[in-house]
Amino acid sequence: MMISKFKFIVIVIFIVMSASIAVFKFVQAQILPSSKIIEYQSTPTPSPTPIPWTIFDKISEGKKLLEHIALFVGLKDIPYTEKRVSNSNGKISITDRTIKDPERQIALVLLNTQTGELSKIIVTKRGGELIVPEGYEIEVIERASGIRWNYWATQYKVSRPENTIVILNKWPEPKNVTVRKVVTNSKGKKVTVNQTNRQIEYITYSAYNDDLRRPELVAKGGEYIKATVESAYQKLKERNVQSRALPGKNISEVSQLKTTFFEKIPLMEQTDLGEFLLDAEHMTDRVKVVLATNEIEAFAKTCNRVSACGWIQFTPGTYSAIRKSYSKARLEPDFVKGAADHTNSMMAAILLYDYNLSNLIKNHGIKIADDPRLEEYLAAAYNGSPKWVDKSLKAVIAGAGDWIGHLKNETKGFIAKLRLIRDNNLL
Repeated sequence: MMISKFKFIVIVIFIVMSASIAVFKFVQAQILPSSKIIEYQSTPTPSPTPIPWTIFDKISEGKKLLEHIALFVGLKDIPYTEKRVSNSNGKISITDRTIKDPERQIALVLLNTQTGELSKIIVTKRGGELIVPEGYEIEVIERASGIRWNYWATQYKVSRPENTIVILNKWPEPKNVTVRKVVTNSKGKKVTVNQTNRQIEYITYSAYNDDLRRPELVAKGGEYIKATVESAYQKLKERNVQSRALPGKNISEVSQLKTTFFEKIPLMEQTDLGEFLLDAEHMTDRVKVVLATNEIEAFAKTCNRVSACGWIQFTPGTYSAIRKSYSKARLEPDFVKGAADHTNSMMAAILLYDYNLSNLIKNHGIKIADDPRLEEYLAAAYNGSPKWVDKSLKAVIAGAGDWIGHLKNETKGFIAKLRLIRDNNLL
């Protein structure tokens, strides 16, 4: 029987398709056994990289490690000697200084800069000697001024373990506290007597060391100074404190009192002149790092031999006079608290500059308010006394020679620091 042409084509297509399906099943059977189920595996999304730790994070963690540590302080002073290097009018002198201090334990928090791991150890200060646990090599660094031991601000260097730095120390400071106590005397009567008790005050502090001289810490310290000056000005504005130098103006509106004047003060007050002349940038960085790592606690307990205290070194008499002269400022009545408080003491500094500016205008006329050397006049009056500024100004013909010739040596050094900061843009 003859097959039509159309049916013949359909049969051929059917035979070809059947053959193709048979071949596909054969290949599938050889390569992919029927018992195996293939599932599509998507590539997992990688988890985000953890945020790197910062020095600030580790300092916060380290403070918790030190919270409940009690430390020993001996009763007997141990004498030792350190060098002191001074620079007076370019003349270097070196002297020996004998120091007496009881043996004490100190707690240190160490940071492994590679892993971020923290550890705490107890070391012992015995005279000028540092005793550390087995397996550690830690030394006290001698500064260019000759200072080694500087209480809670002592600078440490870790050689072993490697990649390790000191970021915190807990320093025990003994002090005698007098309390009034009611006792029964030999006659059976109750009387009130003063009793002196020895107590240990603990100071937890991030002392400067060169391992902490990092760009982010230096930058944060500078920002902290600027923010504190701005805060001080803002409070004076809110309290409507009036200028004595330019009556009728809020002190925040006195353009002659530039914020940069006050940003320099902690950098000048918290640095040694000899060290500053050797490396001004290092010294200003040092102050900024201490401010970055300690913030409101920085220099809070620092007082010098004439009882100038705090980060900008106010004396009790000057602070009291300024507080009374500018009562609307509502400065902290307690000197110790007021000097330790950064914003409060900066407010006092702005007021003192205004007070001294008023005297300069009174003695030398209003034109002095626009003198390009005004900052130096006010800084010298802040560091020394306005009378020496007036004396020096009267002794020098305007524009002839350096006006500071009749200032005291300490104040000349203060102005030398100011010029180095200004001329080298170290704010």
